[in-house]
Amino acid sequence: MAELMEKLRSRASASRAQVEELRMQIAALQERLAEEEDRLSRWAVAEEALNELLAEDEAPGSVDVTPTAPSGQASVAAAVVERVVVSAPVTRADGKVLGEANEDVVLALASAGRPLRAKPICEAVGWDLDHRRVERMRVKLKRLVKQGWLIEGEVGLFAIAPGVGDPPDVGGRVNGTAVADA
Repeated sequence: MAELMEKLRSRASASRAQVEELRMQIAALQERLAEEEDRLSRWAVAEEALNELLAEDEAPGSVDVTPTAPSGQASVAAAVVERVVVSAPVTRADGKVLGEANEDVVLALASAGRPLRAKPICEAVGWDLDHRRVERMRVKLKRLVKQGWLIEGEVGLFAIAPGVGDPPDVGGRVNGTAVADA
């Protein structure tokens, strides 16, 4: 009987050692995953910044070519579309003007009249709904929150920040206070 008990304890000890080894491997993998997710986030921000620079270089009325689906599956909406924007720039009460590359996001939120998540905003501005595009939109939305154009009430739920769309008072004054040029 003592021999059986010794075998049981020996196997339990080996199992505990294996569990500890697996936990250490999981911790190492979680650390590597966090590092890689951070790297991926930086690449997404860099790509978004590059897209903004490219969008700013486009002249008004230029042709926007949207990527189409593989061979013969292209929809009419994915075809080449002439873009003509007929709207005033989006401003805040402090006089700052939102860059053209981000106007479509704020206008989509204004049209919805309620907070939205990244995927419906992608749909509203005509982006593909694949995971990569939705994540790029989420990065863009988070940046607009930091800049004061949007707010994120609930995690992942974005709305227009108070004061966005409010023009400054005549003479560059808001509520009687002079507004510095942006």
